[in-house]
Amino acid sequence: MWVIDLLKYYSNPYVQQEITDFAKNRWIAIHCEVKTKDNRPILIRYMNTKPITIRRTNDVIDIIKHFSYLRPRTIYASASLYRVLESKSHALDYWNNVAARTPTWDIDSTIDRWKETLKVARIIVNALESEGVSESVYLVWSGNGVHVRVHENAFSQELYSKINPINIGYAIVQYIINKVQGAINKLSHNVNSVITPIKVENLMDPQRVFTAPLSIHRTLDVATIAFKPEELSDFDISWTNPEKPRSNKKWRKYVSGEGDELAEKAFTEIGGYVLKRKAKRTVKFGKTAIINLIREAEKKLNENNDKK
Repeated sequence: MWVIDLLKYYSNPYVQQEITDFAKNRWIAIHCEVKTKDNRPILIRYMNTKPITIRRTNDVIDIIKHFSYLRPRTIYASASLYRVLESKSHALDYWNNVAARTPTWDIDSTIDRWKETLKVARIIVNALESEGVSESVYLVWSGNGVHVRVHENAFSQELYSKINPINIGYAIVQYIINKVQGAINKLSHNVNSVITPIKVENLMDPQRVFTAPLSIHRTLDVATIAFKPEELSDFDISWTNPEKPRSNKKWRKYVSGEGDELAEKAFTEIGGYVLKRKAKRTVKFGKTAIINLIREAEKKLNENNDKK
């Protein structure tokens, strides 16, 4: 696609502002280009033993520079918004410390099939609209696919006090997937039965992170851009050009309580989140392993500086 200077890109005030506004009160994860000896990707979630957070626009470039020896590339933020996020215990207290949740449908595809992928997104958007949720919906082209998201503030505080945010996010995503799976299967079959079907996944586990708007994709030189449902027909993959990304700031728009009825219906039918004990498709590192890896890299960096 396009060649990109990551440091220059994340120094852009527009990029920093979009990432910061999405990242506030979320647990941040940084995907790096440097890999472990056995070629596994490094995903950093702690800085100096504390969960990584972004509270100010300057935090974006500060994080990129702090971990420069690992070549940080992609900024993720948790689907959960936290009340307090100062320690590991805060970050892992999903049932008491999570204040809100951003339901997200992950449409897994490839960038060359972007037009077909948007048709799948349209099916999900229409299903949400039929359930009375439209103003609070936005989409994010994530690199090889698209996310359909419902703004976390579409759910009232009264609802969050009755149903845990973790359960709300999981139930809504699964409810809509169940509702549209037949239509998605039919679409994939009509396009080409030989091509791998586009998948829509419920990835709303408690630790889940999703790409922040205007982050750079972990392997493709494209920007992650946000847009609203009314732009689905006009969307073009050129909007992801990191030299001039076209991202709609209206992803912030929501109507409080718009999603309450759907959430209650989904929770009644689906129930809450249940831990699934199965192989995960991505490698995750424990806190200790990450800290040791970072310390080793910092030691090497200091040794190199002493030699200069």
